[in-house]
Amino acid sequence: MGILNRLFRSTEATAKEIELDDAAIAKAWKRYLEVLSYKKDLILRGGFGAVEDLNRVKKQLTLELTDLSRERKTESQLISDLEAIEHSKKVKRVQRLEQCLGYARTKHEYVYQLLRHLHSILQTEMNIVRRLLYSSRNRDRLVSHLRSQVQLELEIVAQIQKIKSFRDLFLALVKGEHIIHTMDAAEKKLLKKMDNEMSKIFSGETTKGITLQWVQVVFDAIENKALEAVDAGTLEFHPDMDFEFVNRPEFVELVRESRQEFSGRKVSEKMITVFTHLFREWYNHERD
Repeated sequence: MGILNRLFRSTEATAKEIELDDAAIAKAWKRYLEVLSYKKDLILRGGFGAVEDLNRVKKQLTLELTDLSRERKTESQLISDLEAIEHSKKVKRVQRLEQCLGYARTKHEYVYQLLRHLHSILQTEMNIVRRLLYSSRNRDRLVSHLRSQVQLELEIVAQIQKIKSFRDLFLALVKGEHIIHTMDAAEKKLLKKMDNEMSKIFSGETTKGITLQWVQVVFDAIENKALEAVDAGTLEFHPDMDFEFVNRPEFVELVRESRQEFSGRKVSEKMITVFTHLFREWYNHERD
């Protein structure tokens, strides 16, 4: 099983695997960087796409870092997913992570999210290469998408290489020494239910409802709560302090208190978790 596959399993499974060898993890990362350099030179040059090129890339994608064997999609699903969001917007999302999470108290979350993006990209690259080797009808489009994925991969690695403590953060995450909360099955089910409603709120399609009130109350309170944290000495004053506050544990308490404030009743912690996740996704990546 690849290193990243260990990381993106359930919290419980990750926490049990604390016997991983530091040197083996570091070696897998070093090998990945060497392969990325080779892959960049091969894929981003003109004329890429011959069968021998594709087989080289497929071989290089088979790494200790991640197991890509189970993740398969049809060609139409793959292209639909790739074209759902513009490449420039994907790059912006990665760059925005530093603005949102690049602070001392959230460094583990920052590295986790960068690695999550990287894991997804590696899976997508393998899917594209498989489709190309299968005599794709959309060869030119898929080669173009493969190049875009490698460019996005390079952007993520550039972000990672700016983090001086990355090795220690990476080891702590993979070995389960620092656990990032992941949703359980019930929360994921609730997420699917709420995602559509929240999307309509953030796009302006919905103009009434209790969830909209909740969003408005939380949004209106962020600046004051961030300033209160500055006054209390728990948050430094800086241009991105609103992003830092929204991604800190204190924000969860604001979400919880806000719901009780206008509705007069509590909601489940699962609802708090899902609302917080969806609000952060919008605030971090879509607010502009």
